[in-house]
Amino acid sequence: MALSGQPSSLVLPVSTAVHVDAARRALVRLAGNVTQDETLLGRLTIVAQELGYNLVRHAGHGELCATLGDAGVLDVLAVDRGPGMQDVARCLTDHYSTAATLGAGLGAIRRQSDVFDIHSRPGQGTLVLARFHLVGAPNSRLQLGALCTPHPEEQVCGDTWAVSGRRLLVCDGLGHGQQAAAASRRARELFLRQAAHLPLQQLMENLHQALMETRGAALALAELDADQGQVSFCGIGNIAGRLFGNGTRSLVSNNGTLGYRIGRIQTFTYPWTPGTLLVLNSDGLTSKVSLGEHSGLAGRHPALIAALLHRDFRRPADDATVLVLKHV
Repeated sequence: MALSGQPSSLVLPVSTAVHVDAARRALVRLAGNVTQDETLLGRLTIVAQELGYNLVRHAGHGELCATLGDAGVLDVLAVDRGPGMQDVARCLTDHYSTAATLGAGLGAIRRQSDVFDIHSRPGQGTLVLARFHLVGAPNSRLQLGALCTPHPEEQVCGDTWAVSGRRLLVCDGLGHGQQAAAASRRARELFLRQAAHLPLQQLMENLHQALMETRGAALALAELDADQGQVSFCGIGNIAGRLFGNGTRSLVSNNGTLGYRIGRIQTFTYPWTPGTLLVLNSDGLTSKVSLGEHSGLAGRHPALIAALLHRDFRRPADDATVLVLKHV
């Protein structure tokens, strides 16, 4: 389940038909970096158009978000703060419409996607996930979703994330822009080379040494052992870790800046039960991250949960990364 390239994310504002067309082209270009399968790209085209036009018709405006990450998995999400849906199940049936259209939109999206999920609350908006397996379906019981977006005034993101087997990394390069991105990229590359065979504390020490020639970073490592019912966490700086299950539990990170000055490196182990969510995020999200009043959200796909947390808790002027993991 290792990632070979830097994960890519897009956040594309949509409020007019012109935006829909531009977003569709951007998503097809992104997928075209991985596959030239015309049938698959055709499915993606249909989904992008339906998601985009739904944003315009029903919410007035919103965002199409995309993450291209592990093993050619492309997540496309429509995110809005519109009126929401009173009856999601009814809206999924063909020929049902609230906008005098044919009513085939959500049904078409579900049929054309490899993975589909939706979450909506009246008065709070809607999120729709369409996942595409561009190079074959992953073979893993780990279900993952992530969104990693740059400071609004930057072209590159100073954050990054990675997965190797049962291990996760989230890294926030100090500040933002090119130098922050260089620090995160170096950390990610070393993680993917060494994650398989080193204890978390030794891996963190190696990352500290590797980042000494950069501006430094906050960084967290996590490892899930579902068979043993535990998750291990090793963090330096302000990468937040939380477990959502029967209540919420914050994971302990040590003070410091990787590559500059750190104290003792420690790994903490926490119990993991079926249905638990692990959420890691950079400080581009506020400290109030929670599932809040979104009943049933924990049962949704991690990619959809990551997009909702990004929508509701993102700070307005920073890089922002959120990664959500569950075991199914």
